[in-house]
Amino acid sequence: MPAKISPAEWEVLTALWNKSPATAAEVCEALAGDQDWHPKTVGTFLTRLVHKGLLKVRRDGKVNVYAPLKSRAQCIRAESDSFLKRVFRGSFGPMLLHFIENAELSPAEIRDLERLLKQKKEKS
Repeated sequence: MPAKISPAEWEVLTALWNKSPATAAEVCEALAGDQDWHPKTVGTFLTRLVHKGLLKVRRDGKVNVYAPLKSRAQCIRAESDSFLKRVFRGSFGPMLLHFIENAELSPAEIRDLERLLKQKKEKS
C-alpha cells in the first residue's frame, strides 16, 4: 500500500468505490460536480493509481476499464497508519487525545466515543 494518496487521487478512488468497474469517461462524469476535471487529468490519475497498485485495468474494445484493487477501508487504514507514524510517532493515545481535545463533538459523537471506549476496556 502506498504511503501517500493525493487528495485528487482520493476523489478518483471514491468515484470508483462508488461505481466500478468504470471507464475514464465514466469516472470523469462521476467527478463532474466536484470541479472542472479534464479527461486527460483523470487519465493521469487513473494511470498513477494503477502504478501504485490501487487499481486494476483491463482493455474492453477501445477503452480501458478500471476497478479498485484495494477497498476504501484498506486505504483509510494505510493512510491512518502513515499519519500516526509521521505525526505522533506511532502512538495512538496522544493522537486520539489531540483530536478529542480539539474537535467540536456533538453529544451523539461523545456517546459513541464513550461506548467504543467502554467496549475496548471490556475486551482488555
